[in-house]
Amino acid sequence: MFKVYIQLFRLKPIPMIMLMVVFAHLYALNETGLSFQWIPLLVLVLTTGLANAATFALNQYYERHGDAKMERTQSRPIPAGQISPRKALVAGLVVFALGLALQYVLINPMTALATFLCGGLYVWTYTPLKSRYTTSTLFGSLPGALLPFIGWYSVTQGVDLMILWMSLMIFLWQIPHTFVICHRYKDQYQAAGGKQLPFVAGEDASFRQSVWYTLINVPLIFVPFMFRISGGVYLIIATIVTLGALVMVSRFYNRREGNSARQFFRYMLMYLPVLFVSMALDRVNP
Repeated sequence: MFKVYIQLFRLKPIPMIMLMVVFAHLYALNETGLSFQWIPLLVLVLTTGLANAATFALNQYYERHGDAKMERTQSRPIPAGQISPRKALVAGLVVFALGLALQYVLINPMTALATFLCGGLYVWTYTPLKSRYTTSTLFGSLPGALLPFIGWYSVTQGVDLMILWMSLMIFLWQIPHTFVICHRYKDQYQAAGGKQLPFVAGEDASFRQSVWYTLINVPLIFVPFMFRISGGVYLIIATIVTLGALVMVSRFYNRREGNSARQFFRYMLMYLPVLFVSMALDRVNP
């Protein structure tokens, strides 16, 4: 049964999520001049991890009928009959509430609110919209864009330019990321009743948007350098990895086959971590 719950809470994407939250937390410490402490960071990671894992469990509950129609998701605990929908729903709600309550008490209400919005938008907005509207991808990008605010609010309040920049970069990143997944599993998504852009407006539309949303990164990577947050080393690395992203998305656009889709997907998984880490390591005014 333990393995079933591990699959239900989908721990695999959690490290990527935590990276964004931790990075924003460390950035906030730097900006406020506060000293680093392990215990607050571990509390943030634990509570955010609980809430996000619960979000994935709730997502599986609400998508259980569609998951049963898709080969890539048929083995998930609910469609595979390893756990009842009711137990999955209760487990998801309890763990989600636990993560939020711990954040509210041990960190602060604003962090808990940002985490609630992140999970709530994913489960109760993005999930039902996927089978109804092509704009679901835009709504689905909002939860990820809130991740930097969770880390930021765990240290301080207000709004910071670089947190807004991080949020925008994550938002833009998720759109071609979603489209390439839709392309790789298009037959399964269509069988499950998916109404994302590629299945309604045609794949040409999603290919073009993948290129455009990747192109928007080009001027945006200059923001940390222009505002003297990071220096020339960051700018060189950011330029190289962004040009690499353009090469990958162009290859995906022109070839439109499985291998180019996989390469673009894998490349973009490392794109944001490299961008954010290089920004942190080349601080101009630490």
